[in-house]
Parts: sequence; structure tokens; C-alpha cells
Amino acid sequence: MAKLGLRLHVGQGTAHGPLTVFPVWTDAPTAAPRYLTSTGAPVDVAERSGSPAVDQLVVTNRADRPVLLLAGELLEGGWQTRALTTTTLLAPDRPTVARVVCVEQGRWHGGQTHARRGRRAPATVLRVLGREDAQQGVWEQVRGYEQVAGPSATDSLAERLNSIQLATQRLTQGLRPLAGQRGVLVGVAGRPTWLEIFDTRRSLVAHWPGLMQAATMDALGRPAVRTPGALARSFAERVERTPMVLSGSSGLGVRLRGSDPRVRSDALHWDDRTIHLTAIASEV
Repeated sequence: MAKLGLRLHVGQGTAHGPLTVFPVWTDAPTAAPRYLTSTGAPVDVAERSGSPAVDQLVVTNRADRPVLLLAGELLEGGWQTRALTTTTLLAPDRPTVARVVCVEQGRWHGGQTHARRGRRAPATVLRVLGREDAQQGVWEQVRGYEQVAGPSATDSLAERLNSIQLATQRLTQGLRPLAGQRGVLVGVAGRPTWLEIFDTRRSLVAHWPGLMQAATMDALGRPAVRTPGALARSFAERVERTPMVLSGSSGLGVRLRGSDPRVRSDALHWDDRTIHLTAIASEV
């Protein structure tokens, strides 16, 4: 076992209703990214040829550099909209079968290809991805969003994210990454729930809109309570102290998983650095 090896510095939070957003800096050396990510990365996503499968899609990096794909990224369209279950670093020009979960239970027909719009599943969905019954848990959570995001004929997470666009603008107005910021810590209704760290500010900026929309989904309908800075810093310190264990390769990277039962931590290590970390509270 080993520690994460990053010092996290949590700044002052900004509260809008039930949502509090904290900037996070790290002590990792600054370096230019050697990979692409989010919608700036040319990645083809398609159903399996001849026999589509709910839990599998084929992803192909068309760039000349590696591409970082994040757990919870929505792959929209195809026979049904899915979300990636793990963060991975794709090598160029190498079709890869990616594990996914369905986030649109009421449809099994359509085209062969999927769109990538940089959207993410909320923390309450990410929290169940590592379970044996992950698919059932995801379906239950997406159905539960009907209370705050309205109905969807196919129980589609993408459709429900569409319906909260105005709420996202209201709750995240004026929020944007600060100079040197590499991560964000999200508090909902007075409690820290989600920490996301990148190795560069550029990567954080690329994923910022999807992160803010996902955070809004979890905040809607919750009490308008500000998350205290002391709790946010305590959450980050817990992540720092959590022993990390090797969990196998993930594309070109190596995946590390935290052993703390109260916080689910997953990190991707590549080129002698942690390029991405997600930490989700066990109760969101």
C-alpha cells in the first residue's frame, strides 16, 4: 500500500443554495499535458459490431497522443446512452472494448455511433459504479432524478441533464477555475461529497462544464445549507491519508484504489504522475 503522494490545498468555497464549490490546488510540479481529454479529443464510440451489448462499447482514439476518458462520462446515442465505468488512458489507433453502464433504461434501438458532449454522471451515480450490482443501482438512481428533473420516456440521464440547464446556470453562475487551480471539491447541503483532481489546470477547464452540471443534479431539491470550509479541508485530508492499492492497468495508465470505506478514491497514474483522481463520499 502507498499514500496518494499529493498535498491538496482547499481554498475558500462559494455557496449558491445547496451547492458549495471549493477550488483545490496541489503541490505536484507543473507540466504541459501530454494527452488530450474531453470534447477536444477525437474518439470514436460505437456499438460492438454484429452484437451490441449493454455493458460494452468500442472506443477508438483517433489522435496521435493518448486520450484521457473519465469514469462517468456519458456516451450518448447508439442503441442506448451509456456511461464509462472507469477512468482510462487510451493509446492512439487501438480499438478498445470499454466497460459501461446503461443510463437510459427504456430504449434498445438506434444507430451504431455515440456522441461525446463532455457530460458526466453525478456523484450519486459514480458512487455505485464499483458495486457488483452497479447497473441496478444506476438505474434506480437515474429514476430517482425524476423528482427534481422531470420525466423521461426512456429514463434517460441525458434527457434529465438537458432539463436542468437553467438550474445549472443559476447554481453555478460566476464559478470558474482560478489561476493554477487543478481540482474542485463539491459540497451539497452542508456536506462534502465529491473531489476531482487533474494534473493540469487545462484538463480541469476542459471538464468544468460537465462537472458543474453533474453537481447541480445532486444539489437540486436539497436544503440550502453551506458546506463549511473545515469539513471540506477534513475531507481532502482524509483523501490524502488514504492508503492506495494497485487495481490493475487501465489503458496506458495504472489504476489505484483507496481503502477507506467512507470515501471511494480512484486514481490514474501515468508517466510518473497522478493525472486524475476522483473521491466520492460513501453517502452523497
